[in-house]
Amino acid sequence: MGSQDDFTGKVAIVTGAARGIGATIAQQLAARGAIVASADVLPEAEWTNDLKGPHTRHYLDVRSKQSCTDLVADVLATHGHLNHLVNNAGIVRRAKASEMSEKDFTDVIDINLTGTFFMSQAVYPELKKVKGTIVNIGSTSGHSAVLNTVSYSASKAAVMFMAKSLAFEWAVDGIRVNAVGPTIVPSNMTAPLLTDDEFMKDKMSTIPLGRMADQLDVAQSVLFLLGPDSGMVTGQTIFVDGGVTIH
Repeated sequence: MGSQDDFTGKVAIVTGAARGIGATIAQQLAARGAIVASADVLPEAEWTNDLKGPHTRHYLDVRSKQSCTDLVADVLATHGHLNHLVNNAGIVRRAKASEMSEKDFTDVIDINLTGTFFMSQAVYPELKKVKGTIVNIGSTSGHSAVLNTVSYSASKAAVMFMAKSLAFEWAVDGIRVNAVGPTIVPSNMTAPLLTDDEFMKDKMSTIPLGRMADQLDVAQSVLFLLGPDSGMVTGQTIFVDGGVTIH
């Protein structure tokens, strides 16, 4: 990372920012001078993201294109401009592929994949004005097959490839689009897995560096891709995975 003031005066939307990785990304952006618009569908009582000052909280249901466009309009009305988007909102539903319900499959695709597209569409006119940046949150599950996560894995593979597609199409506008693909990270989403000794033993055996990624590991890579230090990087996925995708 370059100057600690890399993001001074910049406005960033972070989706799924109420807690977990999204909250950490929002907090790290704020620490580096950004004005952060944290957005989530969760009720205020469930937020652990406690940013105050110039930062704002917004309701967002990424399944709704209208909700995404309304969010951008609200951010512009409040902050006057927009420079960055982090597409972090996401869910997981675990089941055998042969048994996964229609709702569980479509909910994951609608939030993780379609929501990422709706938000990217919504910010495009503003990011075009300032040559802004987008980072999608993918996963190693979108690179290497994982049992019982067919909808999640498919959605994460797609948002990482979407970064390539949008980067190619929007390069002419000066917009850079990249992705970050973490391995397992302690969070609300992964909490049920962390107490499953058999799962964790198997999972850790796939990580050459021998530890889980933490939320700060992910946030630091996101900030690198958002900021000027990565000015010639677009259409790429950085795997924050301790080497999972080496083999």
